[in-house]
Amino acid sequence: MTDDVGLCLTCRWVRAVTNRRGSTFFRCRRADTDPRFRRYPALPMLQCVGYEERPPDHDPERGERGEAG
Repeated sequence: MTDDVGLCLTCRWVRAVTNRRGSTFFRCRRADTDPRFRRYPALPMLQCVGYEERPPDHDPERGERGEAG
């Protein structure tokens, strides 16, 4: 899966969104406040000026601070 997603897989700003059919999309939460970023970037993302490695306790299903959303 790493090759399919690229940097988003380990970025602190990602939120994994799974639809009713079971497909998973990777949402960039930086897009909420910065128009340089696409909400759902084309994958694999190989370079990104906003990339920040996520902390070890980060849950991409719940978002940046673990909030449900």
